[in-house]
Amino acid sequence: MITTKLNNLYERYGYRQFKMTKFEPYDLYADNRDFLKSNQLITFTDLDGSLLALKPDVTLSIIKSNLGGEEKVYYNETVYRPKNHRYHEILQSGIECIGKIDSYSEAEVIALAAKSLQLISDKYVIRISDAAFLKQMFETMGLGEKAEEEALKLFSMKNAAGFDELVSKDMLTEASAATLKKMVDLYMPFKEGVAELKKYAISNVSAMMASHLAELAAIFESFGVLDCIFLDFSLVNSMDYYNGIMFQGAVADIPFTVLSGGRYDKLPQKMGRKVGAIGFALYLDTVENYLVKPHDYDVDYLITYDGEKDTAAKVAAVVETFNHADCKVRSVRLDELSTMEHKIKARKTLSLQEAEKEAAEI
Repeated sequence: MITTKLNNLYERYGYRQFKMTKFEPYDLYADNRDFLKSNQLITFTDLDGSLLALKPDVTLSIIKSNLGGEEKVYYNETVYRPKNHRYHEILQSGIECIGKIDSYSEAEVIALAAKSLQLISDKYVIRISDAAFLKQMFETMGLGEKAEEEALKLFSMKNAAGFDELVSKDMLTEASAATLKKMVDLYMPFKEGVAELKKYAISNVSAMMASHLAELAAIFESFGVLDCIFLDFSLVNSMDYYNGIMFQGAVADIPFTVLSGGRYDKLPQKMGRKVGAIGFALYLDTVENYLVKPHDYDVDYLITYDGEKDTAAKVAAVVETFNHADCKVRSVRLDELSTMEHKIKARKTLSLQEAEKEAAEI
């Protein structure tokens, strides 16, 4: 079971399991809509008249329970979100690291994201971007709010040519456009990408940020996960939520992102906690839909018996013999075989007499 493997992984690095109920007070989500994937919530009235909501998010509950100190937790929870015009139950596993987040803390969380993907497939990729670095670049270049918004769209589409249009509209200088064009096409192994990124740092602050990313690369190497981590500044879609490092993970044979995470200090600060935070969520429902192969058979043996002539004791004895041999067994009366609601796929279908003979040879 993948969740058991994930839990063991997180516990080896000192994370404790966080458990929560299926719902929280509606106000928790209403007050923090900026941090939710969707504003659509499933709500209901409690017996005391208070309004509750089925949880659309786990991170909010974890931060709410934190009292402002260092904490490392992991979870396996179901969230309830709209998707394709319907509400869905989405199974997630993930971790949250809360406290004074330093380079080690950031690198450990991303390394655990990588190790989580390794448990699913040996072919995986984690893409990393840095919202703070981009914000600093835009600020140093003097971009206005509209220009920044347009620049982020170009990064998300990897549209280098679009920066020329911003120059023509006097929203960006030619020198700044030249720098951003190079950054938008930057997709490289993390260590090499950071070395290249240092060339684009145009302020002391951005140079320090690039040095911080280089430090992360060295820690990734120590964790043994550097080879599958890449720098990619097209990852900008969640910059309203993340304020620093952000990342996404994918594995072979699944055409969707299966993991996302990053640094989100603004959320605990909004909730009155003087701490930083970084974490990720792994979308187990997506993983299971694509990678969990259906069994060839429901059971090893389907044993049919005559409900009038065959004794129940004989049926039980045969079933127990097969069970002790680690076989899956389903028994059904002959007169109900044709009316079974769910047709059973069995490796062998045997009458009770045939089953007794086979059981005798085990």
